[in-house]
Amino acid sequence: MKNKEEIFQLLRESVETPQESLAVEEMIQKIEGNMPPIETVNNSQKKCHGFTFYKNNHGRWVGSISLHRFIWTYFNGEIPDGYEIHHCDFDKENNDISNLILLTEVEHRKIHANIKRNRTLPKNAAFVCATCGKEFRAVNRGNNTYCSKKCRKKANHDKDKIKKSCFVCGKIFWSDKRKNAKFCSKKCMGKSYENQVIRTCSICGKEFSTCASDTKKYCSMECFVVSMQKSEKRACRFCGKEFIARTEGTQKYCSRECFFNSRRKREDKICPVCGKKFTPCSSNEQIYCSRECYAVSRRNDSKD
Repeated sequence: MKNKEEIFQLLRESVETPQESLAVEEMIQKIEGNMPPIETVNNSQKKCHGFTFYKNNHGRWVGSISLHRFIWTYFNGEIPDGYEIHHCDFDKENNDISNLILLTEVEHRKIHANIKRNRTLPKNAAFVCATCGKEFRAVNRGNNTYCSKKCRKKANHDKDKIKKSCFVCGKIFWSDKRKNAKFCSKKCMGKSYENQVIRTCSICGKEFSTCASDTKKYCSMECFVVSMQKSEKRACRFCGKEFIARTEGTQKYCSRECFFNSRRKREDKICPVCGKKFTPCSSNEQIYCSRECYAVSRRNDSKD
């Protein structure tokens, strides 16, 4: 358009009301192809030409109308029914008019479907199983972390399992943290029951037979009840006061106050291994200054 600036200047001088001035400026902006100014209020709010837009969960700016549809309508008029506005570079933040095109609903969905298909892995892509380390081919383009249901099940089970040693054969096996498992298999469990030992009841002195893996101390429930009722006098390790405790129990203090006070009271000791002076970190029963000295003492005992 020749002498475009002169025509625009004449139009601006001919207006008489603010409404006419706004209409002239909108017409000039459309002719020049300039976008209306977009003001960024914060990360989730923008303003454009008096309208407020908010960012939704899909990353698109929306208000009474989506921002990209508003920009298209501003430059090209109303959007026909059955048509949609597409971002050419697939960036929902870039709402420049040069980045927007008008497409039918079918064309728009085909473009996004092709992009999604190209981003996914090929149908026979190779993967490495996270459990067994075996390489396998993908059956589908979903979650291909494990080669089989067995490996997936094993991985889920191993999260709550710990290593233990079988009481009979000594084999290392995985066991649930919440269970007190002692055997790697039912075969070893059967052998443990076959391996019977003779023990003497600490209450009545009667001999009884039990499996070697069992920690049974009494020959019957009656003797166990008697052991619970049997008591003796002991001296408190903290205050020296005498108290009555269960004979088979391990109570050392007369009350909870003495127990907690014994934990707080710390006396300096000398390590029998390195001769270093130290203060016990938890209780007065600590003998060695560190775990290293404790390990050295255990090795010396095994040599003897």
